[in-house]
Amino acid sequence: MHWGYGTFLAAGLELLSVTAVHPTFGQGVPNQSIFEQKLRPIPPSLQGGHQGLPTLGAPARPEPPTNYRPASTSERAPATSARSGGQHEPAPARPPKAASAAPPPGCPAPSEAEKAEKPMVGFKVEFEFGSAKLKPASISVLRELGKALNGGLSDQKMFEIEGHTDAIGNFPYNEQLSQARAEAVKEFLTKEMNVAPERLTVMGRAFCDPANPRHPYAAENRRVVVINQSS
Repeated sequence: MHWGYGTFLAAGLELLSVTAVHPTFGQGVPNQSIFEQKLRPIPPSLQGGHQGLPTLGAPARPEPPTNYRPASTSERAPATSARSGGQHEPAPARPPKAASAAPPPGCPAPSEAEKAEKPMVGFKVEFEFGSAKLKPASISVLRELGKALNGGLSDQKMFEIEGHTDAIGNFPYNEQLSQARAEAVKEFLTKEMNVAPERLTVMGRAFCDPANPRHPYAAENRRVVVINQSS
């Protein structure tokens, strides 16, 4: 009896570890409040970080903001190591951005407007394979986006919906597919959630702005990004 209990406990722990390593699609899906938080413009007085003493109640070393897509695809700057003699240089307020990599073949170079940092959020939207037909699993997250656009973001006038693919296939195919998928998201938001169509523009980015540049075929590159163009 004791041996059977130990075997059952070990199997349960192994199952738990597998579940933690491989999250399901439903975990981490943004809701209305997250969309409103990520797409709300940062006031000019707060841009560039807080100055002086930390805000009351703020952690001494704040955690990096949780987002569903970084505003830039640049790699994070590596942590500085100790210099000789045990001296450390103070960390800059905003680390310098890494040099921009050349765009993938077929992709246009980003314009200055595209390089400008704007409030944005990227998230997974599931479609039928090789098509722009939404899967039922995507309906709930798009409803949350629609509620945010008509709720806390109702004063923001213009948003761009970008479709992104992985690098499987050539550029013309992926550009057309990503454009069609962005159009499908807009159609759902306007017809099902009553978002004013004049507030939404669409763009097919193909595989030109991967979420995971080191692995262009990775699943996280297949996503939708919403950008607040009002800011």
